[in-house]
Amino acid sequence: MRTVKNSTFKKWTGLLACMSVVPMLASCDLLDVNNPNDLVEADVRQEAAANAVVNGALTLVASSVSQSWQPYLMASDEMYWIGSRDAWQSLDQGAVSDPYNEFIDGPFPAMGQGRWMADQAIEILTEHHGNNPSDAIKTDLARANFYAGIMYMVIGEIQEDFAFSNKKESGAPIGPANMHQVLDGAITRLTAAVDGFNSVNNSGMAMNAMAVRARARQSRAIWDAINPSPSGSGLVNSSAAGTDAAAVIAAAGGNSADWTFDLTYSSSSRSNSMAAWVNDRKENQIDLSIVTVNAAKDINGIALQDPVDNVDDPAVIKWLNQWKGGNYLDKGGIYPPMTVASTRMMHLILAENALAGGDSDMFKTHVNHIRAMDDLTPFSDQISDMDMLKHTRRVNVLLQGLRLADMYRFGITDPKWQSTNPTIATPGEMLPISIIERRANCHLNGLGCGG
Repeated sequence: MRTVKNSTFKKWTGLLACMSVVPMLASCDLLDVNNPNDLVEADVRQEAAANAVVNGALTLVASSVSQSWQPYLMASDEMYWIGSRDAWQSLDQGAVSDPYNEFIDGPFPAMGQGRWMADQAIEILTEHHGNNPSDAIKTDLARANFYAGIMYMVIGEIQEDFAFSNKKESGAPIGPANMHQVLDGAITRLTAAVDGFNSVNNSGMAMNAMAVRARARQSRAIWDAINPSPSGSGLVNSSAAGTDAAAVIAAAGGNSADWTFDLTYSSSSRSNSMAAWVNDRKENQIDLSIVTVNAAKDINGIALQDPVDNVDDPAVIKWLNQWKGGNYLDKGGIYPPMTVASTRMMHLILAENALAGGDSDMFKTHVNHIRAMDDLTPFSDQISDMDMLKHTRRVNVLLQGLRLADMYRFGITDPKWQSTNPTIATPGEMLPISIIERRANCHLNGLGCGG
């Protein structure tokens, strides 16, 4: 690992010095510059760099999530293609398995980098913890586990397969049948984060990690519901996710608390890649089942209505206001946050657990806690419980990287999907290991890994 900063003057002075003596010297090393800002891997393993290492992992993980969610959501009915790049259209039509698709391939290195750096941060901080278990080191180790847990969770939610390579050392693909192990790895890391934050009495960060663990635990149950192919009603019941969800709601301030845990972006870190494609480049847009657009394909209204009050769904407005930086009718920028967990999501976990367990009254209780956040009429059998779950989940986890799995498990199809594409032909299929990894990985390129 090498980072070079503020070295332009030294590079140029070194180059000029070399050029001035070219007639007198047979050769000159243009890279022979003494740069005090050069860093090698041994430098970042120093205890003084511990916090920076974890911050670097967070930046890479957040960047990866903003890149990786977009192809996944393009294949769902949350987004649609409005621009000129045909690879987005292919995803919009349900072609999720093409390793050559440039928008599957493009985010893959960032995902690998985020995963590797987060695990590297755990390794480095674990060593520091063994030498100096200070509260600062414990906190950074907990943060490293937290960010790694997020990365593993996202990989497990959106990938059909993955290879855990290490720099130039190729990792064997884990295999589609074993991808649940990635979610298990997320849960393990998130548990270490919760325990670590609790050990230093950082209740706020412990709540963040517990909320993400609740999501990961439910996603682990959803994985079983759609693999090897979707079956049954699609409902899942994860008692472990429910325990976390109830604890998060209590810690956030009770049933009426409308709290979120977000990944954030800024000009001093990284931009939100998905927002750049949607808000800035206008290559993609929020799906027309959710919004209305004008002739220029800009959002000019809400299409998705609340099924009880028949008004523009306020949860959709909430998330789109966030996405656009304050008002969903604005163009929006490239730095909106991305919500990973919320008390709304926690109530949804508890509501689905109740419905899966046959407890309609408790289902309604949690749905109505969410509806109260938006001043909506309580749900009391105006539609079926199942239809209310589908709608409430759709609008309250909007743009949060969960929709395609929900469509698979609930048997929902997008009219744009083509019958020969995997979303129809092999429902449950997620994004593949992309061509950039296949070409470089000796386990995948047919060249073998040698001795």
